[in-house]
Amino acid sequence: MRKLLIAWALGACALGAQAQSTLKDDRSGEALLGCLARPAKPPPYPADALAARRGGTYRAELTFRDAQRAPDVKVVFGAGSPALHEAAEEHARQFRLPCLPAGQRVSVLQEISFNPVDAGEVRAAAPLNLPLPPSAEHAACMRSPSKPPHLTSPVSTGRFAAAFGPGDKNGNVVLELSFTAPDQPPQAKVLYNSIGRDYRDQWLDFIAEYRVPCLKPGERFVTEQTMHLSFNDNPRVALKDVNLVQFLRMVKDVEAKPVNFDLGTMGCPFRLSFSVGRPALPNDVTEVGERNPNRRALIAWMEELELALKREQFESVLRSSMFIDVPCGTVKLG
Repeated sequence: MRKLLIAWALGACALGAQAQSTLKDDRSGEALLGCLARPAKPPPYPADALAARRGGTYRAELTFRDAQRAPDVKVVFGAGSPALHEAAEEHARQFRLPCLPAGQRVSVLQEISFNPVDAGEVRAAAPLNLPLPPSAEHAACMRSPSKPPHLTSPVSTGRFAAAFGPGDKNGNVVLELSFTAPDQPPQAKVLYNSIGRDYRDQWLDFIAEYRVPCLKPGERFVTEQTMHLSFNDNPRVALKDVNLVQFLRMVKDVEAKPVNFDLGTMGCPFRLSFSVGRPALPNDVTEVGERNPNRRALIAWMEELELALKREQFESVLRSSMFIDVPCGTVKLG
């Protein structure tokens, strides 16, 4: 994850504003998974492996490049026997993505487990999209106005009180900016707004001047922009870097959903960057350093977790980040 920060004061000294741009992974493949065609049943248990009571777990990365053809299959983790390995690969090669647009690439992670109980139990988890990393080139060439926006201070006009009621509260507006042409403004989508319509509209007018001049025909660049308003007399909350155990103690209803992760299969130890979004938005969880598709299920779970925060605390730390150090071991909850 990469972030760009700009800060300025708005009229009265009690009010401050900070703009934060977050580069986003390309998750457009998630919208295409609705047409994913895969075998109706998990693969059959290989007879020799079942007779020898051999079990195993496999994670395969499937990359679709053509709507009519089988995906490229790469087993990124495997523990079992050659027969189980081949059964998992053969199962993955039967997948198709018929709605894939020409020229687009989509990757998914498929986990298959073999348990040699009774007549043999085979489970194929729901496929997970593997987002593509953001374009560093597009981020580097994004242009915004050299001066901060000329914003009307809600403190001086009294409009801020109308948005929040009595008292001045910290607040945020989060926008998704989508660029599809080098000389055109971004399409802006409001993802979250707790600072009122007037201030939001002023910010929308400002970001309409953004451009990505290095964008080529057919390319798309997406970034997220957060505008945070804070007041000096409000308590401030700061996030500290933690390990995974400490992080899970911060989560609201952490055992609500049963999970069982073997961190030893994910290239442990490793570090994650966690940006707060819930309950308003999905958390933004990214790997620090080289990406490993084996971590995708853990990351997808963490994207939905909600920290135990009061409303004022949440507004202070929305889209703030902390590092989480993940050790080897297991996470078994629920």
